Amino acid sequence: MEDRTLSLIHFFPSFAYGGQQRRLATLVEGLGPRFRHRIVSLDGDISAAALIEGLNGASIETLKLEKTRFLSVGNINALKSAIAGSGADLVCTYNFGSIEAVIANRIGAGLAHIHHEDGFGTDERDGELTRRVIARRVLLANARVVTPSYALEKVATESWRIPPARVFRITPGIDLQRFRVAPRDRRSSIVVGSIGALRPEKNFLRLVRCFEKAAAKSNARLVICGDGPERARLEGAISQSPLRERISLTGPTSAPETALAQFDIFALTSDTEQTPISMIEAMAASLPVIATDVGDVALMLALGDEKSVYDIDDETGFSQRLEFLIDNEEERRSLGERNRVRAGEFDRRGMIEAFGRLYREAVSER
Repeated sequence: MEDRTLSLIHFFPSFAYGGQQRRLATLVEGLGPRFRHRIVSLDGDISAAALIEGLNGASIETLKLEKTRFLSVGNINALKSAIAGSGADLVCTYNFGSIEAVIANRIGAGLAHIHHEDGFGTDERDGELTRRVIARRVLLANARVVTPSYALEKVATESWRIPPARVFRITPGIDLQRFRVAPRDRRSSIVVGSIGALRPEKNFLRLVRCFEKAAAKSNARLVICGDGPERARLEGAISQSPLRERISLTGPTSAPETALAQFDIFALTSDTEQTPISMIEAMAASLPVIATDVGDVALMLALGDEKSVYDIDDETGFSQRLEFLIDNEEERRSLGERNRVRAGEFDRRGMIEAFGRLYREAVSER
């Protein structure tokens, strides 16, 4: 098994820019030619295809499914055919948006299967017994389920009732050297920045509100890199902001290291996260981080950085801390250096080895 090349088919609800897509690109590159990857986007969006182009022969395609409130027999049949004709050794599914592919494999080819859960929307954040929770309990009971955080590992075992032996927590990793930056020069205008998909759970509207309060007495700027369904709403809020001339939406980026090099502070204002890759990258780029207290965020930062994490409802505290960071270069440098050291624990090599081992074990078990 160690010597045989394995073929994987990955079903993504969408292959737009995001943490999952960036993690897979790192894996495709790091795992090398012993693993072949076929990526399928289920909503027709392959805007993040540039992440994997030219990497060890990985391919990407679309299989646009019918939009339904829950499940579609037509969708499941189409997915059954795609799996049966793929020649794959292993099916990888991602988040609840790929649950029909989980069903298609179970009632169809029955290939080895690994399901990746990287988070959920705000409607699931409070642990209610929803239809999605029940579906996960039933459909993922025999799957290997990968989570990126302690928080989601607990949800998987306690709420979704996946047997603990079937849940694997693999911490995301990055190419640390890629994000190393030269010491930042003193700047006349401090840049507060964030990177992420413009989706409701990222709550960039909160970041705009907090920036307005924090930067009212300075000439700081706010830069948000990303795209998504919330863009129009966010643009509307920015157009009404008293600081609109100092707030920029720059679109998605395939070179986050370039964007981070232009930031002085990294801000994360999500309603729900697990182990955000953009935050790890910001830490590796020696940036101070200010964030909402979601997922494993508080555990990720350097010990003693409790002042950098705020409850999602504490916009006053978040804004005051952001204002302090904007005005205090020494604190920014100190936090950034501690974060750079802490980021050393998120090297991509450990993640790549863990996934490679899990992929081979899953196929061997089958």
